[in-house]
Amino acid sequence: MLQTITICFLVMHYRGQTVKGVAFLACYGLVLLVLLSPLTPLTVVTLLQASNVPAVVVGRLLQAATNYHNGHTGQLSAITVFLLFGGSLARIFTSIQETGDPLMAGTFVVSSLCNGLIAAQLLFYWNARPPHRQKKAE
Repeated sequence: MLQTITICFLVMHYRGQTVKGVAFLACYGLVLLVLLSPLTPLTVVTLLQASNVPAVVVGRLLQAATNYHNGHTGQLSAITVFLLFGGSLARIFTSIQETGDPLMAGTFVVSSLCNGLIAAQLLFYWNARPPHRQKKAE
């Protein structure tokens, strides 16, 4: 989270919109403060947690569809894909052991399935290379 908001701020800063970047940080901090306070009902927290599942599924399925359409995985890092897959599998176990929360465990099950699909594509397309593009002669 800290990396993401830092990158967002830096993008705005280097576009010459530093004031907008500082306003973004302030708003983000305020929203985070409210969400982490006792003012936020548990149902809102649960709803926000559940909304993560469609985001994970859509993101991974778009990647899988792109890989399938291209017939290769491009420059996708094998170590990163397999670490994500292994990490999401481990998170299933730890979330069950530590929290017992079925929603959290379910989120990691879905994440593991999606990461497993990307890992399987990486293995399937292991030797596939993108077609070499020839430069047009002028």
